[in-house]
Amino acid sequence: MSRPAEDTEALEQLLLATARGDQQAFKRFYDCSSAHLYPVALRILREEGKAAECLQEAYLKIWLRAADYEKGRSPLAWAAAIVRYQAIDFLRRLPKDLPEWEEPDWEHADFSADSGSGPCARERRLLEECLAQLPQDQRQAISQAFYRAATYEEVAQFSGTALGTVKSWIRRGLLALRECLEHGAA
Repeated sequence: MSRPAEDTEALEQLLLATARGDQQAFKRFYDCSSAHLYPVALRILREEGKAAECLQEAYLKIWLRAADYEKGRSPLAWAAAIVRYQAIDFLRRLPKDLPEWEEPDWEHADFSADSGSGPCARERRLLEECLAQLPQDQRQAISQAFYRAATYEEVAQFSGTALGTVKSWIRRGLLALRECLEHGAA
């Protein structure tokens, strides 16, 4: 069984090969990462058809921007950021009568589409383990901001907390996540 750092390195090599125009490397990157990236789009857009369309557009951007990938950064985090921003752009193009925060426990919903094995699954499990270590207020604020594309103001309104407090939760939580992920991948 390979370690997460080795899996990350393999994904990194696939992205670097994609940057050189290697279509087979891009296909392998897609095969490994789509099960991790689709839930990112689905959590933001909350509709399978829209999430699939968004993911298709995001993979086009990944193909076109593979040369922008910085070696040493998590390949899945880099790709997830592209998917997230693509989903946010998709949301901005939709009518403004979007659903509100109707799921009381949406951050625990299982949108996983992968089999539970391979490098994508290991990276996702590491992220979930690191998220679980955060205090609930930080975890929920980060989940809303990054998985649901909520603004700081929306998170503050939803939680009934001051805007400055929400910003602090997210900043401290992201710092703790980075430290946890760096130690977990080592």
